[in-house]
Amino acid sequence: MLVIEAILLRDGIYDKNGILKYSLIAILTYILGYIVFLIWRLFFTKPSITLESDHVISTRNHRYDASQIECIYMNYRRIGIKLYGKRLVPMDLCFYFQRGQETTGVEAVHEWAARNDKEIKHRFFQTLA
Repeated sequence: MLVIEAILLRDGIYDKNGILKYSLIAILTYILGYIVFLIWRLFFTKPSITLESDHVISTRNHRYDASQIECIYMNYRRIGIKLYGKRLVPMDLCFYFQRGQETTGVEAVHEWAARNDKEIKHRFFQTLA
């Protein structure tokens, strides 16, 4: 996207037609604003996972039923929810709690696992991006 913007900028700046030049500047400003918005959203939104009674809603708003979940991995502060048939934990099902919320969060995960008969394993796990 940045390459397209650079090509359009190079070709449009040297054009003698005023309308084309100003419309190109407007398009490039829109593209640059969109890129800034995407970067802002990437770094400044806090991902969250919701544990419901019989399903999990991931950071990407995908719903996973408890029947799709094989077990829950815990590795130090990082927690991952492993699905059946997958060797790696999907990135949107990997999370950790903030320092002040660790104990209550881990208790909630233990309660959810007990309610849905899921095993909690304390071991290293890899994520799938």
